[in-house]
Amino acid sequence: LKPFFLGSTRSARRAGMPSRAPPAALSPWLLGSRPWLSSDAACTRSCARRSFGSDAPAPESPRPAWRHTKFVGIAATASAPAPRRRLSTVGHDISAQVADFASRKPHPVSCQDILSCLEPWRAAKFIHSEMPIRFAERIKWIESVRDWREIPELRQVHDIHMDAFVKLRSVERQPTLDAFTAVVRRATDDQREVVRLMATAMRRLQERDGPEQCGPGFVDPFLDGFLLNRFGCNVLMSQYLALAQGDGERPTGIIDPLCDAAAVCRDAAGAVLEITRDYTGHQPTVNVEARSASGEDEGSPRFCYIPGALRYIMCELLKNSCRATVEAAEESDGDLDRRPIDVVVCADPQNVAICISDRAGGIPFHIGSQVWSYLYSTADSGPLAARRANELAGFGVGLPLSRLYARYLGGSLGLISLPGYGTHAYLFMPRLESEQLEVVPDMNLKFEYHSLGDHVL
Repeated sequence: LKPFFLGSTRSARRAGMPSRAPPAALSPWLLGSRPWLSSDAACTRSCARRSFGSDAPAPESPRPAWRHTKFVGIAATASAPAPRRRLSTVGHDISAQVADFASRKPHPVSCQDILSCLEPWRAAKFIHSEMPIRFAERIKWIESVRDWREIPELRQVHDIHMDAFVKLRSVERQPTLDAFTAVVRRATDDQREVVRLMATAMRRLQERDGPEQCGPGFVDPFLDGFLLNRFGCNVLMSQYLALAQGDGERPTGIIDPLCDAAAVCRDAAGAVLEITRDYTGHQPTVNVEARSASGEDEGSPRFCYIPGALRYIMCELLKNSCRATVEAAEESDGDLDRRPIDVVVCADPQNVAICISDRAGGIPFHIGSQVWSYLYSTADSGPLAARRANELAGFGVGLPLSRLYARYLGGSLGLISLPGYGTHAYLFMPRLESEQLEVVPDMNLKFEYHSLGDHVL
C-alpha cells in the first residue's frame, strides 16, 4: 500500500470522477485526526510558457525491483524566491539526519494514487514525509562525487538541497498550511536552475578528471538518476501547490484525467514553428493526425497524463526535427514542402503511442546513442553551429531530459535513424492510471527503465 493517498470521495465528486473508497487496511500512520485546512531549464520560453502528519518515518512498503516515475521540470509559477543565504553552518546533526533519510526507502505513487487525493492537507502530509527522503538521496549523490566541493556548481546545488531539506524538516503544518506551502513553493522555485547547474558541473568534472574517468559512462547514468529523482519531486510538489493555491487550470492539479494527446502535439508544434521561424527565417510543415483502436476514443486518444510533461517532450523532439529539416533544405534544393514532419498519435486500451517522423537526412550511425548523452549536443555542427545557443538548439540536454520525462510514469522514448532519409522518434506511454507508477531512482537499489524494445513485435 502506498502511504500517499486515502481515497477522497468528496474530492472525486468535485473533480467529476468516480469516487474511490479508502483501502481497508491502511496503516495507522495515515489515519490520524484531520489537521486544519488552508487555501494557501531546459525548456524554452515559448514552450515553458504553457507547460508546467508527523515527522515519524513512514512505514516501509513492499518495493519492486524497479519503479516507474514521470515529469523534470514542472515548476509552479510563483513569485521570485528571496535572496539565498549560503548554508555555511550546517551542523553534524543535520548531516546525520541527511544520512538517516537517504537510507530510507522512497514511496513511489501512481497517477491513480494522486487523483484519489485532491485535498491539500492529504497531499501535504505525504510531501512532508517523502520529500526529505528524496532530497537527502540527491544530497548523498552529490557527496559521492570525488572532491565535489571543487566544482562550484555542485556546491551550489548541494546548498539548494540542504536548504530545502532543513526547511522541510523544521516547518509545521499546523495551525494552517501557509508556512508549509511557502517552503514547498520556495523549494520548487529553487529547482529551476538545477538542470543547467548539473550539466555545467558534469562538463567541469570531465575537464578536471578527463573523459576516461568522467565520460558518458559516468555522467549519463549519474544525471539520469539524479534528474529523474528531482523530476519526481517537482511533479509532486507542483501538484500540491496547484491544489493548495487553487489557481490551476483544473481541479485535478497538474494532471489531466482526459489529456488530449493530439491537442497537446498541435500546441507544441505551433510553439516550435514560431521559434524556428524566429531563428532561421523558415518554417517547415508539421502535420498532426490521431488514430485509435479503442472505440471509446472516437478517433482521438484521451488518457490520464501530465500535459506539461507531454508538451515538453514534443517540443524537444519537434525542435530537433524542425532544425534538422531547415538545415537539410538549405544544403540541398531549399524546398521545405518536400520535407514535411509528420506526427501520428495512436492508441489501444492499454497504451498511447506517438510517432514523429522527418525527412531531414537522419542521424549518422556512428553517432548512435550519443544523442542521449548530456555531453553531446545536436547543435555541435551544421549551419546553426556558428550561432549562439538559443531556444532552437544548443543546450544539449533536451533529448535526455525528454526520455526521463517519458520514463517517469513507466513510458519510453526511442529513436530510429535512417541515414540519408530521416529520423523516427517513438514515444510510448501507459494508459491505465494504475500502471502509471513513478520510477524513483535510488542509490541503494537497482532500478530499470522501459525501452523501445518493450514494444517491438
